[in-house]
Amino acid sequence: MRLSSYEQREWDRLQQRKAASLRKQPRRLPAKARGRLSAAADMAKTAPGADKVLAGYATAARGLGKATGSTATRTVSVKYVIKQYQRAGHDIGSLAGIQQLDLSAVDAVARLSRIRYGHSVLAAAGGFGSAAVVTGGEVLAGAGTVAGAGAGAAPGLGTVAAAVLADTAGVLGLAARSVAATALYYGYDPHRPEEEIFMMSVIGLGMASGTTAKTAAYAELSQLTQLLARSAPWAKLNEKVLTKIAQQFAAKFGQTLTKKKLGQFVPVAGMVVGAGLNYWVIDQISVAAHYAYRERFLIEKSGGKLTGTLDGATPSAQADDVIDVIELLREEDALPPDPRENPAAGEEA
Repeated sequence: MRLSSYEQREWDRLQQRKAASLRKQPRRLPAKARGRLSAAADMAKTAPGADKVLAGYATAARGLGKATGSTATRTVSVKYVIKQYQRAGHDIGSLAGIQQLDLSAVDAVARLSRIRYGHSVLAAAGGFGSAAVVTGGEVLAGAGTVAGAGAGAAPGLGTVAAAVLADTAGVLGLAARSVAATALYYGYDPHRPEEEIFMMSVIGLGMASGTTAKTAAYAELSQLTQLLARSAPWAKLNEKVLTKIAQQFAAKFGQTLTKKKLGQFVPVAGMVVGAGLNYWVIDQISVAAHYAYRERFLIEKSGGKLTGTLDGATPSAQADDVIDVIELLREEDALPPDPRENPAAGEEA
C-alpha cells in the first residue's frame, strides 16, 4: 500500500529522530556528584546483609515476568480502543481495521500523551514510597535492632528487599501496560505471544542508554518488525517457552533497574532519586513504544518496502544495559526463520 504524504513525512521524521538519538550523549552528573553517589553505592553494597538483599531480589525477579506482564496487558481494553475509533467516525470492528487507516487518523484518536504521563506519574509515586522504605531500612540496618542484636540481624533488611522487589514489579507492570496500551492504538494485539516478545524489545529500547545500547536495541526491533511484517512462523513460541523468556527478561530488567537505582540507598536524597528515576524510566519506555509502533505501522503499510534498518547495526552489540530479547529467543530455539533468508522455510510453515 502506498503511503500518504502525511505518512511519508512522518516516516522521514522518524528516521531523523532515530539518527539524532544515536548522536545524543547521555547527560552526566558533575564529577563531584558522581563521586558522592559512587561512594554511597559502595557503602550500600558493602553494608551487612546487602548482598543477601540484592541476591534475593534478583532471584525473586524471575517470577515477575509472566505474572506481571500478563496482568498489566489484560488491564488494557481492546473494545475500548475500537470504540474510540468508532466514535471518531471510523467503521472498524477489529484491531486489524486500524491498520487500514491513515496514520493521521491514528494521531487524531490515540491518547498517547495521556498514556505516557499517566503511567510516569504513577511510577514516580511508587518510586518515592519504595525509596522511603529503603532509606528507613538502611538506617535501621546501620543502627541495629531495638534489642541490640546488631546490623547483621536487623529486621529492616527484609523490609528493604521487599520494597525494592515490589517497586521493580510495579515499574515493570507499568512499563508493560504503557506499551500494551500504545500497541492497541496502532492496531496490534498485545495478548498474542509474538506481540509480547515485541513488547519486551520495546521495553529494552526504553531502558537502553548510550549509543552502543541504543544501536543494538534499534537493530533488534528492526529484526523483530521484519519477522512480524513478513508473517514469519512462531510455532515454537508456546506458553511454556514464552513464560521462561518472560521470566528471564524480568530478571534482566530487574538487574538493569537495580544498577540505575543504587541512589535509593542514600538517605533522603534517595527518595527524590527513586521517584525521579521511576518517572524517567516509564517516560522513556512510553516514548520508545510510541515511535517503535509508529515505525512498524508504516513499515507494514508499505508492504515491507521501508525497513528502518540502521547501517552497521547488529542485535548482538554489547552494552551494560542491553536486554537482548533476540538472544533469549535463540536460547530457547524459538526464533523463527526469516522468510527473506529462507523462503522455503516460510512456505513449509
